Amino acid sequence: MSSSPALPSRSTWPAWLLLVLAAVAGLGWWWSAGRPVNLPDAPSTRIACVSYAPYRLSGETPFDPHAFISPARIDEDLRALSQRFDCVRTYSQGQGLSAVPAIAQRYGMKVLMGIWLDRDARANAREIAQGIANARAHPQALRGVIVGNEVLLRGELSPKALTADIRQVRAAIPASVPVSYADVWENWLRYPHMAAAVDYLTIHILPYWEDAPVSPEHAVRHVARVYAQMQRAFPGKRVMIGETGWPSEGRPRRAAVPSVVNEARYLREFLAYAATVKMPYNVIEAFDQPWKRTQEGTVGGYWGIFDAQAKPKFPMRGPVTEVPRWWLGWLA
Repeated sequence: MSSSPALPSRSTWPAWLLLVLAAVAGLGWWWSAGRPVNLPDAPSTRIACVSYAPYRLSGETPFDPHAFISPARIDEDLRALSQRFDCVRTYSQGQGLSAVPAIAQRYGMKVLMGIWLDRDARANAREIAQGIANARAHPQALRGVIVGNEVLLRGELSPKALTADIRQVRAAIPASVPVSYADVWENWLRYPHMAAAVDYLTIHILPYWEDAPVSPEHAVRHVARVYAQMQRAFPGKRVMIGETGWPSEGRPRRAAVPSVVNEARYLREFLAYAATVKMPYNVIEAFDQPWKRTQEGTVGGYWGIFDAQAKPKFPMRGPVTEVPRWWLGWLA
């Protein structure tokens, strides 16, 4: 007489139960990550301006003194970006980026051209000279020249030295090209006299990075409050948001949680708000920047609208999925 199959002993049941529960939990997580989330559509699939840094490939970094981005590579990037953006913002003249204005003109794009400043006086002089030459050569391509980016925040120049650099550029380039300086919004309130040196203010409002981080659900309301505050603080001066955005990956800061869905939500809601007040703006940024992870942690590398392979992370209209093709992760 054949014996019946042996049943698991009572002592093994908890282990089996834990495995089943873990499998169900894993399936639930992947299903949740792959579930389409309905979000308000952006008012348009086009965006006014986006920060452009080409250092998206493995090992590329602006801190490499020998780095050089070829005109062909910049041309490829701008040709693709011109399908979605009217303008790009750059941050420096070196490493091949001085070619951006001429190439952008080919695709009908404008440029917020950056001149990088830090504590290195010789490097600053080279950047300023190259920026002046570029502005003189391509004034029609420029929406503005931004002399210095968060150099006061980093404490690398004094307001007096920065003002001198800004005024040097202002005096040397065509009057038709406005000149600005870019920093976090609090620093404009901290150094209000800097406003006299620029044609317009360029402020950065990044709800994720605020001292009191703002949740994605309240982020655009925060931006609107800050923008209105800055307009009141500097009456008669045009105010441009030079950086705003949301990360798609990285550590949460209290209620400020990075995710693809939250990045899409923030960008769509911000664009809707910007359209209602008709303000100039630039979003950060075109491509994910892997090199920033060493400076800012994982989150620093994931502010791009496109990933490091130049693929869009999400659509501007319709539902958004945190992890497309989520079942591949489950099967793995």
